[in-house]
Amino acid sequence: MIKQRLITLCRVLGMLLILEAGFMLLSLGVAIIYKGNDIVPLLISTIITLFVGLFLRIPVIGKDILQIDRKLGFLIVALIWLIMSIFGALPYFFGGYIPNYANAFFETMSGFTTTSATIIEDVEIIPKGILFWRSLTNWIGGIGIVVIVISFIPFIGGGGMALFSAEVNGPHKNKLSPHITTTAKIIISIYTSLTIIAALLLWIGGMTLFDAICHAFSTLSSGGFSTKNTSITLYSPLIQYLLIIFMIPSGINFPIMYYALKGRFKKIIVNEEFKVYIYIIIISTILIFLLVYNTHLGLEATFRHSLFQVVSIITSAGFVSMDYTNWGVSASLILFLLMFSGAMSGSTTGGLKIIRVLVLFKNAKNVIHQNLHKNAYLPLKFEKKVIDQRVINNVLGMFLLYLATFIVAVLLLVGVGVGFEEAVGGSISCLSNMGTGFGEIGAFGNYGELSWSAKAIFVSLMYVGRLELVTVFALFMPAFWKN
Repeated sequence: MIKQRLITLCRVLGMLLILEAGFMLLSLGVAIIYKGNDIVPLLISTIITLFVGLFLRIPVIGKDILQIDRKLGFLIVALIWLIMSIFGALPYFFGGYIPNYANAFFETMSGFTTTSATIIEDVEIIPKGILFWRSLTNWIGGIGIVVIVISFIPFIGGGGMALFSAEVNGPHKNKLSPHITTTAKIIISIYTSLTIIAALLLWIGGMTLFDAICHAFSTLSSGGFSTKNTSITLYSPLIQYLLIIFMIPSGINFPIMYYALKGRFKKIIVNEEFKVYIYIIIISTILIFLLVYNTHLGLEATFRHSLFQVVSIITSAGFVSMDYTNWGVSASLILFLLMFSGAMSGSTTGGLKIIRVLVLFKNAKNVIHQNLHKNAYLPLKFEKKVIDQRVINNVLGMFLLYLATFIVAVLLLVGVGVGFEEAVGGSISCLSNMGTGFGEIGAFGNYGELSWSAKAIFVSLMYVGRLELVTVFALFMPAFWKN
């Protein structure tokens, strides 16, 4: 049994590395087109990644379709993000663009988890092939590595659902088809189509073709990596509005987008989480607009920057249109709460997710009513359906785990010398896979000057945040390793 599980693990990870080498090959093509000095580093990285992938596959080529249970699914998903980041850091390291491997790993983990926290001080001197790879890690991480695995690895079979369940830990795991492979392919089709449309419109709107593609990767994935040091600040209002338009879908789950394409608008209208998502954007924008409006900036510009930062932060994209850290305590508090909540479950974004926040509020309301009417039966309903108590317990457990992780991280960061404002902002930012925080690491801040211990804590937060904590923490439970 152990041998079979090990073979299964090697097969999946081997095919994963072969896929990663294929993505590196795309970046190598960009490097060749632009004739940069990153051709050799990308070539070496591709060869190494491909060789290791083939090595893991050779001993077991030709085996039957794999059987992946839930436990093995958790282990594979947890390892996938680590392995991808370990090999994904090679182009930065071999090219000397990030000469310290630990820093290169930080940058890559940030990319794959769509966190956008960076240690690079000047991205504009980085050659095009590496910048393309940097943005591509956002795009791969946004769709979810597991979704790509399920779509392109033919021998997964029925194990695809175990992998899907291990990565998607929200209250609902919506399938668009009875077959998980078909669901994965539908998701990739929607995601790719939106990326292409975004790239074309950004190009038409004034970006160079290269910048348009890279920003499209980072926008639909809610990744936030930009090819410019000042993020989106120097781009035209048209570009900023286009990015807003395409960031909003990144916070919407794929079933909603699928229903929109099929014209099934009734399913969208009754979706409570979607309505709350839109309401939060509108209300938060109005509040911040009223808090930061001044005649010097102007009516339209104030509205645009307010809307841009609200959408960027609730979707955990992390793009910056202006320095929001100068907006005052009240506006910063609103943005902090948006970092905490995140957008819709099943989307590319991070955070606790709106559906969990709704369940928490509904449960609190029921508790109050139950105290007033002790003999009454008050079931908790969501979209007119009664929510199972197990789901409520899972949401409460996830909230407590999320809050405890945040508090422990802040204490650890303060303990290793990080300022309180940076510790609080950076912790929620990395845990929610948002990237930009407050203080020295806010807006245009950089994680490069932090100590190794602080970077290790932030990397850990990115990792557990992307996997929504449960998948990772389950591995540390003794019961997980028992038969």
